Parts: sequence; structure tokens; C-alpha cells
Amino acid sequence: MTEGGRTGPPAVLLMGYGSPGGPEDIPGYLADVLARPPTDDLVEEYRRRYALIGGSPQNRVLGSLRTKLEERLRADGDGTRVYLGTKHWSPHIADVLPAIAADGFDTVTAVPLSPYASTWIMEPYLRAVERGRAAARRPLRVDVRSGWHTNSHLIAYWRDAIRSANEANGGAVLLSAHSLPTRMAEQGDPYPKLLDTTATAIATAAELPRWSFTFQSAGNTTEPWLGPDITEVMTDWQRRGVTDQLVASFGFVFDHLETLYDLDVVVRAFAEERGIPYRRAPMPNDDDRVVAALADVVHRPNGPALDA
Repeated sequence: MTEGGRTGPPAVLLMGYGSPGGPEDIPGYLADVLARPPTDDLVEEYRRRYALIGGSPQNRVLGSLRTKLEERLRADGDGTRVYLGTKHWSPHIADVLPAIAADGFDTVTAVPLSPYASTWIMEPYLRAVERGRAAARRPLRVDVRSGWHTNSHLIAYWRDAIRSANEANGGAVLLSAHSLPTRMAEQGDPYPKLLDTTATAIATAAELPRWSFTFQSAGNTTEPWLGPDITEVMTDWQRRGVTDQLVASFGFVFDHLETLYDLDVVVRAFAEERGIPYRRAPMPNDDDRVVAALADVVHRPNGPALDA
């Protein structure tokens, strides 16, 4: 480390999406996500959604992951501190990095909690990191380590979760991930390919005889989004005589609005209206295998870094 900085390992920064802590946070949260003030109607709609799911567990899960990873790294002999920052709410990445520098660190290993090194996913994180570095009162080197979508611990989690949820059933497994605008894939974003690689690895590890890769949570815009949508795939399996279907939302690591509302409310209603029993495999959340995967990423050899 540079002269005057801490000796020992760098700080670790876990980077999550962010979630409002309660109804009072929703206007500010939406303004951050949209980069403009939300309409009153949109605020009320999101208050309705969060009320239906009883609030998002995301902040609690992120806090638990931070604590567990710090304990794991210290047990491995890395006596470092693990910080948590989000790109759309408190604590914001751009605020956490100056605090890390103020604590005496001059090197940070930053790990996004999305396993996918997609341009669509990563660009907002990188912009937040740049803002944080610019605001720090001392030079700060940030090593952003993305791309852990084929980590063996992550694949093993989904293998076991799907097997356990599907043990007494021989139905189809719908491996689901958040959609994105088609134009972004056409512009070369590797997101669809990364998802396909992970879905295939999970299906192979779990020895799934019948499965499909699907998209979910497409935006309500006039432009096309990637498909097939999960509702189309459900209907297709039903036409083929398979009503026993298990949803596994492998595109995410933890529960939030896109699983608890988009799937457990909207997709559940769609399925049950058509006589398809709705079941979903549990998310990894703060499972120890996610912590092990994150520790693997932290221990990975250094890659390109953002230097002061």
C-alpha cells in the first residue's frame, strides 16, 4: 500500500442494488433509480407492491452477507474489513468509498453482488465507484472483481435447492432471470450468453431432464425486451402436458421485489388462473455457499483496477 496507508489486506466493498427501508423512502429511491422525480402514481404503485410483499428483505440480507463474509475472511487469515455499499440507496457506494479512505485504506477490492459481468449491470456500479473515488480525500485504488456466475459454490447451491424442491416431482424447471432491452444485447452486452452458460451449468449439475431458460420482469416500455417471458414458457409446458413446474430465479442472488412481487404475486396469479400450481425454489440469500463464492472472488488474483 502507499506510504501512510494501512498495512495488510485491502478493504472489501460488497456492492448491492439497494432497496428502500420503508414506504417513506420510496420517492427518493425511485428518483435515484430513474434519475428523475417519480410521478405520484408511480410512488403509490410501488408502495402497493412493497406492502403486498411485507417489505423487501434485501437490506437485511445484504447486512448479513457483509457480516458473514468478514467473519469468513478473518477465519481464512485475512484480517480485513468488509464494507457494504449500494448503487441506488443508503449506504451509497459513492459515500462509502470516501469513508473507507478515511479509515486509512488505500486499496479496495469491490465485488458486485450480481454474479454477471454484464455491461447493463456493471456500468452503474463503475460510475458509482468513480464518484466515490473522486470524493475521497486520499488516493484510492479500487479493484472491481465481477463475473462469478460459474462459481462452483453458486452452482452447487442451485443444484441442491432445485433437487430439494423438486424431489417428489418430475416436472419442468424454469430457470429465470431478469430481462433487458433487446437493443442492449444487439449492441454486444454479454448478459444473455452469461445467463445461458449459468443455466446450462445448473441444469447439468442438477441432472434436469426437463428445463427451460426464461426471462422475467421486463420493463413496461414500448421497446422490445429479451424473451421468452416466463409466462410464455409456463403456457408452452402446459400445452405439452406438463403442469408441474418449478421456478428457480437463478438470475438473482437474494429475494427482493423482482422475486417476491414479480414472481410470487404476478406470475403466481397468472399460473394459478391457468391451473398451473406455482412453486419456486428458495433463493440463496445469505447462504454459506454464497459467502464461500464471495470469498473466492476476493481471493482471486488482482485484475484491472481504477487508480487514483
